[in-house]
Amino acid sequence: MTITELAPRIRAGQLSPVDLVDAAIAQAERLAHLNTFITPMFESARSEAWARQESIARGGYRGPLDGIPIGIKDNLRIAGVKATAGTKALDNNVALEDAEAVVRLRAAGAIVLGKENLHELAAGGRSNNPHYGVVRNPWDADRIPGGSSGGSGANVAACITHASLGTDIGGSVRFPAHCCGVVGMKQTFGRASQRGLMLTSFDGDHISPLTRTVSDSALVLQAYAGYDPLDPTTVPVPVPDFSADLGHDLHGVKVGVPANFFFDVVSEDVEACVRAAIIALEGLGAELVEVRFPYTEYARALWVLMASEASVTMETLLREHGEDVSEDLATGMLATQFILGRDYIKARKLQRLIKEGFAEVLRDVDVIAAPVAPLVAVSSDADVVVIKGVEYSLRLTRDEVMGHQTHLGNRTGLPAISVPCGFGEGGMPVGLQLIGRPFDEPMLYRIASTYEEISPSLDALSPLATD
Repeated sequence: MTITELAPRIRAGQLSPVDLVDAAIAQAERLAHLNTFITPMFESARSEAWARQESIARGGYRGPLDGIPIGIKDNLRIAGVKATAGTKALDNNVALEDAEAVVRLRAAGAIVLGKENLHELAAGGRSNNPHYGVVRNPWDADRIPGGSSGGSGANVAACITHASLGTDIGGSVRFPAHCCGVVGMKQTFGRASQRGLMLTSFDGDHISPLTRTVSDSALVLQAYAGYDPLDPTTVPVPVPDFSADLGHDLHGVKVGVPANFFFDVVSEDVEACVRAAIIALEGLGAELVEVRFPYTEYARALWVLMASEASVTMETLLREHGEDVSEDLATGMLATQFILGRDYIKARKLQRLIKEGFAEVLRDVDVIAAPVAPLVAVSSDADVVVIKGVEYSLRLTRDEVMGHQTHLGNRTGLPAISVPCGFGEGGMPVGLQLIGRPFDEPMLYRIASTYEEISPSLDALSPLATD
């Protein structure tokens, strides 16, 4: 059941948070081979469930997340709990306080089941963690769940958590959503606090929800979005009711269909699903408009920005605990020390030009519709992939393959959502990406929820979730 379905039953006393948490723990234990948690918090979750059940019985219901089991990616801090960011170098690191998003979700009554596995230091798209084990996809355990929020996406798809908090610095929520057949929202940069996010980017990282449905996503984001006076990246703008326009028809909505960049590197099966979804939007009343994005042929150069920030945020960790960071990642991080200041400034200039290009496009359309990723979830041990006759190395997954369609959302700060839109090779899920105007998450939720009702993925559950 979804959060939207569960909430009124919990409020009415028809469903116990204790029973719900016990069921979630039983599912987690049954599917332990998916390796979705680094630090399970089952006993504290049971204690919180009893507390919420008693409070609700006394009239202390806090809202739709009250009593709902959620997961938290292990690069977000929870007081008194180990916070590893997926690396052995931080295996003994215990957080002193909750991340602000966790504070707000707990205040809404959500119950944390545990800290979720991820790609080491959130620096990749596969979640093949060398220290805490490979995370497996509930649709096919031999395939990746995406990354870096792989444990978060897999938990939601496996019906272990009803929602999970991931982080998205180059697509790390939207890509797992695509791979695992769930909904991933990357809100506008500045909409929600980053405080308590470890090793963060200074201008591109987002704490974002993964859920089973669009309506659930709106409820979760509602609970923790908003200005944080202790986080200067947040913007003091009103937080609208993200659920207000769910399911509204699409008449009068203009959808931009990219004529360049977004479909340049995409497999035939993924492209077919996404283009069918775009045609379906037209059938729901939307007007399709072809759009072009200037300067995106140079977009790969923007990875210089993320790499430069990583060279600073991870510098102390590598200096003091470098022997406990995997060789591949350490080598890549050390290479970032050789980025020239001149190249960084050029990348900043390019970022400005691309932002201006997106702003110009979004003057004429309400959203942009595109693929989330070039291909469905690949095998966990794949070294290369071939897309329309071109071979790509998976040693450079963030650059060449995994983040091609998503990373511009981080570099522009624009909101973007992944919603399931069908199935590709091997019956694996495919996501449709909708990119919107700054702080216009309600429009994304409106379009995504309306499409969701006719999606080929409607009500589809991963095979392992229901075995």
